[in-house]
Amino acid sequence: MEILVVNDDGVFEIGIKILAEALKKYGNVTVVAPNTGRSAASHSLQIRQQIHFVEVEAIDGILCYACSGTPADCVRLSTSVLKKKFDVVFSGINDGLNCGTDILYSGTVAAAKEGIIEGIPGVSISTDRGCMELAKREIDSVLEYIFKNKLYSLEYVLNVNFPTKKFDHSLGYRFCRQGIKSFKTEFIINNKGSYDECDEKITYDDNKETDVYLGMHGYTTFVPVGIDQTNHFYLKKLKDLGI
Repeated sequence: MEILVVNDDGVFEIGIKILAEALKKYGNVTVVAPNTGRSAASHSLQIRQQIHFVEVEAIDGILCYACSGTPADCVRLSTSVLKKKFDVVFSGINDGLNCGTDILYSGTVAAAKEGIIEGIPGVSISTDRGCMELAKREIDSVLEYIFKNKLYSLEYVLNVNFPTKKFDHSLGYRFCRQGIKSFKTEFIINNKGSYDECDEKITYDDNKETDVYLGMHGYTTFVPVGIDQTNHFYLKKLKDLGI
């Protein structure tokens, strides 16, 4: 099995090293990741600019490349430049949760989505900020669960999140839907005439069937995230208007 591993934190970060080393037992692992942090890059692409793509020594025993593009670019260049037929893309382990509305901003999730677009099943994995030790302890079990049950698919990105930082271990696994995290950010002008973030308030989903709620209550969550963003319920209602 040919496995592509990407992230948005950067090729030299600890999360991608933990993930890549854990995946070695399942096949031939190739790492392609940004040459610097590209958090919250979402599904952006670097266009009308040169993209550098070079081999680097980042993880012992694993072929690694640094890409100057976005996380999605990493997947695009991997298939074009390396000429490999990858069987699955794993993105992560991200240092910061990608649950609820985070998915909209996440370069980690977007890289896995780009895999789907390129015809490669995609999985994204994230942990709460500063909780990489929890992820390191539990990644083998999560990967075994994914491979044993063949949870990766071309029909969806499997978005996996470890529980929030108040837990030192997962209480179990839950399939669920994406929740909502509402962000309200305040900015203040600085002495250079530009603006800095000064405060951020986050409202968390209290629906018990969502990744936001379940993660806050100790569970590792698995959400199938689609490429098709059509709201099919309301599409039908609009068509039924007869206008």
